[in-house]
Amino acid sequence: MKVIINTSTFKENEKDPITDVINNLVEELKENNGSMKITILKPMSLLGEKYINNKKYEIYCYRYFWINKYQTFSLLGIKPSIQKNFLNIFKLLFLLISQYFSLNKLVKETNPDLIYAHWFFPQAIITYLIAKKYNIKFAFTSHGSDVQIINNLGPIGKKIVRTVAKKSYKYTAVSQLTLSEINKNFKKSELQPDKFKVIPMGIDEKYFDVVNKTIMPSSVKPTLNIIYVGRLIDYKGVDLIINVLSDLKSKNINANLNILGTGILEKKLKQLSINLGLSNNVSFHGFKNFQEKQELIKSSDLFIVPSRKTKLQLEGGPLTLIEAMAVGGVCLVSDSIGFISYCTEDNSLIFESDNTESLNLKINEFLKMDENKIKSIKNNAYETSKFFKFFNIGKIHYEFLIKNLEINY
Repeated sequence: MKVIINTSTFKENEKDPITDVINNLVEELKENNGSMKITILKPMSLLGEKYINNKKYEIYCYRYFWINKYQTFSLLGIKPSIQKNFLNIFKLLFLLISQYFSLNKLVKETNPDLIYAHWFFPQAIITYLIAKKYNIKFAFTSHGSDVQIINNLGPIGKKIVRTVAKKSYKYTAVSQLTLSEINKNFKKSELQPDKFKVIPMGIDEKYFDVVNKTIMPSSVKPTLNIIYVGRLIDYKGVDLIINVLSDLKSKNINANLNILGTGILEKKLKQLSINLGLSNNVSFHGFKNFQEKQELIKSSDLFIVPSRKTKLQLEGGPLTLIEAMAVGGVCLVSDSIGFISYCTEDNSLIFESDNTESLNLKINEFLKMDENKIKSIKNNAYETSKFFKFFNIGKIHYEFLIKNLEINY
């Protein structure tokens, strides 16, 4: 059984700030079938590596720009890169061309049984074209805004989504919200329930910890410690937390915000903090390794996911939320995220998306909670996170996408 995984994101080593979610999925697919040959196709990173062999699978990296330091799509993402500098639209054209010919070459060399694409744009579209050319089965996973962006191109975009989904062997989405962006292009009578499935991405076992944090009653807390983990881009909604922090300060409530992550809005958010007189209350930490990140999460009182849905962006399924739950964090989440179906009043706090007043009310609700209620939320959050362990998520992916193919192999 031979599988090519076409992805824009794949962590090359521990120093690479890219998420390791696809790495973990590949590891678990191999656990379910050790004889399966998996080849990864990805854009070349700033490291400039063309080929990597880690014994379990091979990684082929294609060049899409002749100067290494400008090969930043894997690090920043396509849309944020273009927002940062519109000239990157030309770099995107190079990426599309390079990916097409690289996948074409790899298919001819390996003759795979399945091509599995991660992210609809551009991977699933390019994969569809190559799979059609060589009459090979293909599948794809949508992670968030990748389908939404194409849908917003109008009738042509909707036709592209419909065609790729219809011609695929199977497709998955990380949340029901993300799946709906695909399936809304079909009449209800046209949908084939055995062809698609909601399967979230998972997290590694290393993220889990015993829920043993000492909880101080809110009445004696000297400072409320809030944390945000993620990219600093518009739809992530970090500005909401900073604005609410200003309101808390005006009410003589001491609160600090630790921001972990980078992005095109970093300078703007720093300036917002200065303008609101919060320079001593908001700390920008940039990228942190696993250990540093987990320690900061565990030492925080509230983990906030403030994402908003925009015309071109939605939060498919923030794994940082699950990482926080896995260490018993109290999570305050926007009701517009894809993972909202996993959040209840028993394991988290939920506020109305893009509404600072709603966020403010929920923070004040938390401050009035007694110790037993907080402890209950923490324990329930931890129990919820167990479903997302990658050995479980990987098995679900394997059984849905690959197992039936192996029977006929």
